[in-house]
Amino acid sequence: MKATYKSASELLFPLQYRGKALALLLLQPQRALHVREIARLTGTVAGTMNRELDRLQRAGLLEKRRVGNQLQFCANMQHPVFPELSALLRKTIGLADVLTLALMPAADRIVVAFVFGSIARAGETAASDVDVIIIGGVEFGEAIHLLYDAQSDLQREINPKVYSPEEWAASAVAQSPFMQDVLLKPKLFVMGAQCDLDQLAQPGQDRPA
Repeated sequence: MKATYKSASELLFPLQYRGKALALLLLQPQRALHVREIARLTGTVAGTMNRELDRLQRAGLLEKRRVGNQLQFCANMQHPVFPELSALLRKTIGLADVLTLALMPAADRIVVAFVFGSIARAGETAASDVDVIIIGGVEFGEAIHLLYDAQSDLQREINPKVYSPEEWAASAVAQSPFMQDVLLKPKLFVMGAQCDLDQLAQPGQDRPA
């Protein structure tokens, strides 16, 4: 069976949190992010992610700095293996990581983003498109622009569907056949997690932090 970026990533970085942290920070070395933001963007738990980030910082791969009351992490570009490791990550990271990186410029306006359809169900073929739902304050044209380069990286067409939190909540209540299918079938989260999606469907709930 032909190896995929996803399987190569899992083979080289078997610890999920470590691989996700390295992919997010080493491929965007100019950005420093706090622990809760890293956890939100990677769909992981902040406490466990914090411990993994500390390990990577002690190994010298990451730098840690205090900004106000927050501890932020970023890539240590001076580490001897930084060029080789970042190049390896770029070649092996999975589909979700590619999409997370593509959407990062709008991360502060995205509540949840996930892949649905055949790829999320692991039933894709070589010709399958990547169907993505983005919920937040992003316009459709901006989503197309953000995901444009990711299509080349993944060698697949990406089809985004964009909702505001209010539009998503209304659609979830209306329960159209499409919405039922999306809600009930497997999803591959790119930003946020299932709990954030569940909260959006509850009337009167605040936007997830």
